[in-house]
Amino acid sequence: MSEINIEQIINSRFRTSAEADRLTVAMMGYLGLSTKANVARLAIGRSLAMGPFSEESIDAKGLELPASILFSPEETSIWIGLIKTHTSVHSNDLLDTMEKLRVAVRKHWHRGVVSLTDDWNASSGHFDRFLETLIIRRAGLPDEAPTQVQQLKESFTSTDKPIDMSVDLVKALSEIGVDAQVRGIVHGPRITRYKIFLTDVNQIARLERGLDKLSLIMNIQLSKPTLAPGDEAKTLSLDIPRAENSWQFVDFSVLREWASSAALSPEKLMVFPGVDLLGIPYLFDLAAAPHLLVGGTTGSGKSVCIHSLILSLMMVHSSSRLKLALIDPKQVEFAAYSNCPYLFGGAIATDAPSSKELIQNLVLEMESRYDSFTKSGVRDIAGAHVCGFDLPYIVVIIEELADLVLQDKDIEPQIIRLAQKARAAGIHLVLATQRPDSKTFSGLIRSNIPARIALTVQRGTESSIILDETGAEDLLGKGDMLVKAKPGGGSERVHGIRIDRSDIEAVIKERSNA
Repeated sequence: MSEINIEQIINSRFRTSAEADRLTVAMMGYLGLSTKANVARLAIGRSLAMGPFSEESIDAKGLELPASILFSPEETSIWIGLIKTHTSVHSNDLLDTMEKLRVAVRKHWHRGVVSLTDDWNASSGHFDRFLETLIIRRAGLPDEAPTQVQQLKESFTSTDKPIDMSVDLVKALSEIGVDAQVRGIVHGPRITRYKIFLTDVNQIARLERGLDKLSLIMNIQLSKPTLAPGDEAKTLSLDIPRAENSWQFVDFSVLREWASSAALSPEKLMVFPGVDLLGIPYLFDLAAAPHLLVGGTTGSGKSVCIHSLILSLMMVHSSSRLKLALIDPKQVEFAAYSNCPYLFGGAIATDAPSSKELIQNLVLEMESRYDSFTKSGVRDIAGAHVCGFDLPYIVVIIEELADLVLQDKDIEPQIIRLAQKARAAGIHLVLATQRPDSKTFSGLIRSNIPARIALTVQRGTESSIILDETGAEDLLGKGDMLVKAKPGGGSERVHGIRIDRSDIEAVIKERSNA
């Protein structure tokens, strides 16, 4: 049984050798290709037509590309099927781990671009002669790929295949008075992105006003399309949500893969809420945020999002470098972490008195750290680490802020104090609620917590409280979210990952023994 699946592959990255990287850049110039991925695909295809690899040692110091760019989401399964078949035929081995697959892609890319460079040199740099070489070589290949490739592709697909609605979309756009062409399509985990070309850019406003009508015409009234900038002149990206039976859910293995391969600075608190519209892992630095507000209605996936943030931190940082101050008024969401070595204070606060005490201790810890910084002449925790201070980062996570504030109103001023001052001391807040309203999130709290995650909410007013803009009321639920992680930046759509209780317990066990 393979340990990898197509979703895991799509959300991974592949690296070439330093020599192949240099030759790839050169081939871009020779052939007039705009991206390294274009050359890489040509190189991998060249290598797949060759026999077994030699014993040559190949480094991994070259360019790294996401699989979605290297292969494209629609063709990834075909490319991986071909690579698996080549390995099976020429080495009697199975590419059953991501590391084996990465090595195979690196070898094919390296060998292929070296061979293409030899072909170019043999043609004396004459483009037509080089192209003739490729055509003659292609004529010698079979017209159909082995049936095993199709079988591999089918085994990767766990949901209904997304449907290309380009023809219907052009007709629907015409009905709202927009003359457009579809010039590209990419299927993400839940959204299909259509690259549309407007023959008349003056119709942009008409398109923006007509999105609701477009939903009605295309029979997707419960899933509003959204617009994003295009990558060429006179183009826009139109994101169309798909039916749930064609969604590709993101497995917890994607988070594991990122955590095991990430080369991160110890002074960053990178968190992984999910993947973007096209399936690329979405990350941001909580330390730079520096505090985060998370809101979403019951069933939106808010709690799973919180677990994703916690586990992404735990899987990268040791318990000596990171502490978690967990506050859980519902007494159920954080129960799995009760014996976790990462707990600040050694326990989870589950009622108003213990929560108040924990927050007061955090305020005292903040003030103590600032006293130490002043005496040592440093400004923040990063400077303290340089001077040898053994101070862990502390991430404070309140699972249901609304319940806590209603139980004890004296807690809110202490939270605001932390939000205003704790960043430089290495203390960061994650505040979550399923009841976003102006009473729960006062102006002082919101003004001091710039990073936001909004999952599905019932009304646009709730979206505005979380994000300072509407839009979360149109999300698809089950982990679909809008993330504002960068100060002054816009919101980005992210799809959360699947996490079971067993995943949480496994990580805690691993990290407890680390």
